[in-house]
Amino acid sequence: MNKDILRNVTLLIGASLLFAFSTYIFDLWFFSSHPHISPKDAAFIEGMIFIIFGVLFFLGSGGINRASQRAAMLAAAASALGKDIIGPSEIFRREAWKPKGFIRLGLILIMTGIILLVIYFASL
Repeated sequence: MNKDILRNVTLLIGASLLFAFSTYIFDLWFFSSHPHISPKDAAFIEGMIFIIFGVLFFLGSGGINRASQRAAMLAAAASALGKDIIGPSEIFRREAWKPKGFIRLGLILIMTGIILLVIYFASL
């Protein structure tokens, strides 16, 4: 196995474990004095939130934005004037999905959420 891949996987898992356990320790400290919610229930809620945010960060933003709309309008105007350039449909096809996500942050949050869910189900 490649050493770079092994080092990256180890760093991702280590960061996720550190973040999950620090979150759970904070839950134990903060929610132990509140009778409305227990620390393990807070870990479940936070685990689900971390997974959702992790997926959103992993996917990132992409697609057609204002700049691509302006470029398509400019291409349509140029093609109307008789210039031989790509049309608006080609611009929209190229920029239909260009993901610009935060892959490492997304993976860390997803693994942290999974660890918090494992902690929740192990403490039942």
